[in-house]
Amino acid sequence: MSTFRVYGMTECKAMQLARASTPPHPLESVEEFEARVQERFKKIMEGNRAVPLSSSFDAPQFANQFIEIAQRSGRARGLHIRHPVKVHVLRGKKPATRTVWKEYKQ
Repeated sequence: MSTFRVYGMTECKAMQLARASTPPHPLESVEEFEARVQERFKKIMEGNRAVPLSSSFDAPQFANQFIEIAQRSGRARGLHIRHPVKVHVLRGKKPATRTVWKEYKQ
């Protein structure tokens, strides 16, 4: 059994990231803080960073349903499905297994 996740960026997630990455200054008014958060929000939405938006799904059709709901709920960009793939890498001279999330092709 494999797992699938939805990656991309939605308006809600971008605002959450903007608020988390913009700490308030001690002598700053609420309006100034909100303006800085909005600037950071615009920068995030214009970028190409993709973050996990959903928890793991058992099948890709559930991830597709999540994408449809996310697109209806507001602005979203780059929504796609990824699944974990085990890759063999070398750490020093020893082989190791690493899990990476690759895009799922239907």
